[in-house]
Amino acid sequence: MDLVVNEPQHNVHENNEDHNYLIGVILAVSSSLFIGGSYILKKLSLLKLSKSNSSRASAGGFGYLKDWIWWTGFLSMGIGEFLNLIAYGFAPASLVTPLGALSVLISTVLATKYLQESLTSSGGLRTMCCWLSYHHTQCSKRS
Repeated sequence: MDLVVNEPQHNVHENNEDHNYLIGVILAVSSSLFIGGSYILKKLSLLKLSKSNSSRASAGGFGYLKDWIWWTGFLSMGIGEFLNLIAYGFAPASLVTPLGALSVLISTVLATKYLQESLTSSGGLRTMCCWLSYHHTQCSKRS
């Protein structure tokens, strides 16, 4: 007579889904950091260019193409978008898409710090609404 021991079965598929979910979240948040930072880098470059007597980009000038800060911002945007694309492969769109709103919050915070832009009360209210809508989306998904 064989003795059969019923061991609890761990669902490997379930653990793998949790792991993929976490990878998707990390990729989406990293994407937002790269994209939010890219706006600041490109604007810093354009502000530096406007202080030197070069023709502005809006006037047909191409001086920004010679600035490494602008290219760093441009590449940062590309990396962020690529990470966002990969995040869709690991996590559902209902999670990755709202995390894209973090780039707005990140660029807002970085602009006040590095560009000395002031955050008006209406801008602060809009930023808060953006964060609350993201939080609401994530909380409603859990229930």
